[in-house]
Amino acid sequence: MTINTSLLLSSAIIGSSVISCNKNDKKNSEQPNIIFIITDDQGYGDIGFHGNPYIKTPVLDRLAKQSVRLSQFYACPVSAPTRACLMTGRYAYRTGVYDTYNGGAIMATEEITIAEALKQQGYKTGIIGKWHLGDNYPFRAQDQGFDECFVHGGGGIGQQGDAEENFSNPDSSYFNPVISRNGNPEKTKGYCTDVFTDEAIRFVQQNQKNPFFLYLAYNAPHTPLQVKGDDLARYDSVRLDTSIYPSGGYPLMMNENDYENAKRVYAMVSCIDDNIGRLWQTLRDLQIEENTIIIFMTDNGPQNYRYRGGLRGKKSTVFEGGIRVPFYIYWKGHLTENKEISEPAAAIDVLPTICAITSTPLPSSQKIDGTNLYPLITGKAEQLAERSLFFVWSRGFIEPYYNIAVRKGEWKIIGETPYYMGDTALQLYYLTTDPFEKNNQAQKYPAKVTRLRKEFDAWYSSIISSPPLLKGYCIIGTPHENPVILTRQDWHGARGKYWERPDGFGWWNVTISRTASYSFELRFKEKISNKGKALVRLGSTQRSMLNNDTTSRAVYLPPFRINAGDYKLEAWYEAKGEIISPMYIHVTAIDE
Repeated sequence: MTINTSLLLSSAIIGSSVISCNKNDKKNSEQPNIIFIITDDQGYGDIGFHGNPYIKTPVLDRLAKQSVRLSQFYACPVSAPTRACLMTGRYAYRTGVYDTYNGGAIMATEEITIAEALKQQGYKTGIIGKWHLGDNYPFRAQDQGFDECFVHGGGGIGQQGDAEENFSNPDSSYFNPVISRNGNPEKTKGYCTDVFTDEAIRFVQQNQKNPFFLYLAYNAPHTPLQVKGDDLARYDSVRLDTSIYPSGGYPLMMNENDYENAKRVYAMVSCIDDNIGRLWQTLRDLQIEENTIIIFMTDNGPQNYRYRGGLRGKKSTVFEGGIRVPFYIYWKGHLTENKEISEPAAAIDVLPTICAITSTPLPSSQKIDGTNLYPLITGKAEQLAERSLFFVWSRGFIEPYYNIAVRKGEWKIIGETPYYMGDTALQLYYLTTDPFEKNNQAQKYPAKVTRLRKEFDAWYSSIISSPPLLKGYCIIGTPHENPVILTRQDWHGARGKYWERPDGFGWWNVTISRTASYSFELRFKEKISNKGKALVRLGSTQRSMLNNDTTSRAVYLPPFRINAGDYKLEAWYEAKGEIISPMYIHVTAIDE
């Protein structure tokens, strides 16, 4: 949650919860600007510099050549956990984030983010694009340290957690989308990547005389693979041929649908490439390039089968193709160009590294899992102390040993097995000679498998009891957000996973901040076809509204009194023996 800057380090909260990354703090005017760029579902192989013979990314290729590159940098298998890691320097599960929806993408408000830390140093902070760590107070980006927020909702434009207009236009949601500016919906004009870059350029221009932190999180090339015609035309004559890919990698099988999807992804990435070029040129035009750090990474592996540089796996897996991503850091005149570092690193290292670069205090009231990479980047250190890195993902909470990985040094264990199968079912790879994870050596080195599995067990025990995992209560009835719009993005419950279906069902964890009257508007995907009744339930408080209107997509329940407290909020529509769940609920506190 945002720290009160007027209290600074003298406050009891901040004064007892920070330690200095560097004793020689710079003045704000001497601190570099930071532009942190992250793309969505762009895999390691979706850049020409990484050997892809088809994709056109001249700007990213040039950035790679002029940057320090971390060639073995890791994200999480899916989006929201990666973003929680880089924002906090902590494993996502400590922050309450464990999935991409179904209540698993809500970061605890107590977490101290990069934005909050940098604000203490006088930075202007802005986020553009994708947040994906909570859409309601107190979990929004503006509640977590960002001065300016220009973001879509949920996990992607047009998804169930996004603005209703975007969701209602699934075939064109990337064009002219509604975007939230500091909590207020704003209709935009243009393709989403262009819109976000225009906003990024505006932010840079307006803040050029002050240190700024810009988090530019493109939603592309995430599905739906909507792309501008002129970008797709660049690949009209391209005929993808996997036989020309470098030999020796993990086998890649693609069907015709994969080929078509790959071309659309490449077109979306080329659009991103053009736009990064526009932003980069803006820094030169404003003569602030030498005082601006550009960091580029992606959030996980590719969502479709396509070129991966020979790596095994894709998004959602813990194989290298699912979690290994590009990471470039560029600072003209300050960092060595075209330098490659092969030391394993991960998204948890982003916050401590940025803190070190900017002489910003690290939060000490919470465990920081990441490591400061800046000595490695500058050449002041040749390697990091050996450590283990942990990767895991499943729909819901972590399940040992399903889709888990531990990397320590050059060894990596992978689990694709239930908890009761034992160590013999785990896989072991030596990445120095087997970067494509083709030769399982678990039977040859069983003791090493057991040691790494025990490390996972200890790590699992340390994070599975993290209090935020069972919290995530959005707060209703405050001036910070009224009305509150609840979406299926944050549904809880097993049937909440069916967020696309009319018969899906879930609940929201909410805190009613004050005893008052509240109205509810239930909004459905389609017009209500049968007469029936709408119901709302919070704990033991339940109200219903008879409905005879079959021409509308919404049912309104007049205000009724609800006592302050924590609740499981449920809402549904009953008609002819069927239950239909709303896509959105507008909850409004009524002043009395």
